[in-house]
Amino acid sequence: MNSEPSSFLQAFERLLARAPGPVFPRARALYLQKYPLEGESGGDFRTFLLEEEIQESPAGALRIRALALAIVAWGQPRFDVAAASAYLEQRWGLHPSDLQVVEGANWFRDSGAYGRFGTPAVYERVAPTSLLSSSTDPTPPAADPGSVG
Repeated sequence: MNSEPSSFLQAFERLLARAPGPVFPRARALYLQKYPLEGESGGDFRTFLLEEEIQESPAGALRIRALALAIVAWGQPRFDVAAASAYLEQRWGLHPSDLQVVEGANWFRDSGAYGRFGTPAVYERVAPTSLLSSSTDPTPPAADPGSVG
C-alpha cells in the first residue's frame, strides 16, 4: 500500500468508497469493524468509523456523515486517553474535545481497548451514471453513421 501519510478526510473517503454499500448492512458493519482508516499500516493505534448517518436519494446519490469514530489501542487491554489524543493530533491533525474511553469493551475480535470521539467528516457519492444511451438517442454510441450500409 501507499506508505505516504494522507489526510483524515482522504482516508475517510477512501475507506467508504471501498466499503460495501448500505444495502448490505451486515457486510458493511463487518468491513467497518475490520478495516481502519490507516489502511494496512500497523501501529499502536488504529482509527475506525464507529457510527454513521446514511442518506440516500431515490436516484442513488449517497451522503454518509460520521457520527462517531473509534480509536483502538491495538492489542492493548487498557486505553490511554493522553496517548490516543497525541496520536490523533500527530497522525490526522485532529484535536477532539470529546475523546472518551469505552469502558469494559474491546474492539472487534479482541483487537484492543478503545475510545470514541467525534469529528466532522462527510462522504458523498453522486448518483451513478448510465453507460448506456437512452432510447431517444438517434444512433447507438458505438455506431458510426458513415459506416452503415
